[in-house]
Amino acid sequence: MWLINPATAFSDPLFRIIWLLELAVLLLLVLLALRWSRKAWIGSGVLFTLALAAILPGWISQIIYPDPIGAIIDIPLLMMFPLMGISLIWVVIAWTIRLTSSRRRARSSTR
Repeated sequence: MWLINPATAFSDPLFRIIWLLELAVLLLLVLLALRWSRKAWIGSGVLFTLALAAILPGWISQIIYPDPIGAIIDIPLLMMFPLMGISLIWVVIAWTIRLTSSRRRARSSTR
């Protein structure tokens, strides 16, 4: 469960870093699936920039004004979960396209 929502297992500054690392791995998988294409770089860059925009304001606030209870509601943080969902769906679609296209090419070359 902590892979889906790192906030359930880690404290505030740490779960933001873990979430960002998870997103980076997903975006790397997209880049691999789309063979490092220009569109993949642009899309990954946009998603990573949005992720930083979701994380940094609350992270800076936590550093300046520590909240050990975690009662501060971080509105940009709400973008984290849709971004992760979009990235996960993008990875699944990209790898599905890559695997099905390689199978089609293999079948057509044997005929």
